[in-house]
Amino acid sequence: MADTLDRLAEGFKARNIQVENRIPDSLPVLNVDKPKFYRLFELLLKDELASLPAGSRITLTAALLPGATAAKQEVQVQVSDNGPGLPKEALRLIFDPFVVRSDSPTEYGIHLMACYFIVHHHGGRIDARSEPGQGTTFTLRLPTNPGLMPPAQDEQEFLQKVLLSETLWEKLISSE
Repeated sequence: MADTLDRLAEGFKARNIQVENRIPDSLPVLNVDKPKFYRLFELLLKDELASLPAGSRITLTAALLPGATAAKQEVQVQVSDNGPGLPKEALRLIFDPFVVRSDSPTEYGIHLMACYFIVHHHGGRIDARSEPGQGTTFTLRLPTNPGLMPPAQDEQEFLQKVLLSETLWEKLISSE
């Protein structure tokens, strides 16, 4: 995480966005594909950078979830901001790769969709919650040993999110 924050530091500084990293060093190691996870947090933070107004703050936290056995440990990571938040419709479409963002029209939702895929294929979950005027929080639940976790039982939910907007897929295919 520190490497990703260092790479994006100039962008945050240019926009006067403060990033507070409260992730403790005492967490168990996540057995992950490191390049993919570096990319996951890079994409997530780039999305924050693109959507937050100057002077905003991002807070990163993480904790081991209680009640887990050694074989089934999960870490919860949260990326929270104090930005303007999102209306319900925008939140519903947050992982849709073809959504054009009203706050940054040159940006699409493809970055957050990539984050969704990386987390899902690791055996984890990612969601977002937001309220207009209250900021947005991304919550990632990640198994420390994905090979020991049972496969996700919510394949239907996953496919629904992938295929969320049929009309946008049709536009993409028809080259309009």
